[in-house]
Amino acid sequence: MRLLWEGLLTLLSALGLAMLGTLLFGRLLRPAAGPEVFMVVPASGGGDSLERDLRCLMWLRSLGLLRCPVAVADAGLDGGGRELAARCARRWPGVRVLEPAELAALAREQVHL
Repeated sequence: MRLLWEGLLTLLSALGLAMLGTLLFGRLLRPAAGPEVFMVVPASGGGDSLERDLRCLMWLRSLGLLRCPVAVADAGLDGGGRELAARCARRWPGVRVLEPAELAALAREQVHL
């Protein structure tokens, strides 16, 4: 019985150290965010991979590895794709759906020459 408890304690200790290492490594690699940095996700058609891509970015945000706003660039979304993009923007704060003209205007605002 003692061997079982020692094995369990060893496993929990190893998992704790792995989690701590992952957290510290993530903090080390986290990019510095500022008002001039934003993520652009291009979407077209029905937005087949849009929700998956945004879910991955929101997972990075929940870990503290992504602190910039996310823009979904409408590169020819159909009606279902636009609805999906709007639903994702309502679900996750910091996600905006932009038409190509709006994206160009945002890029011009952010570039300081």
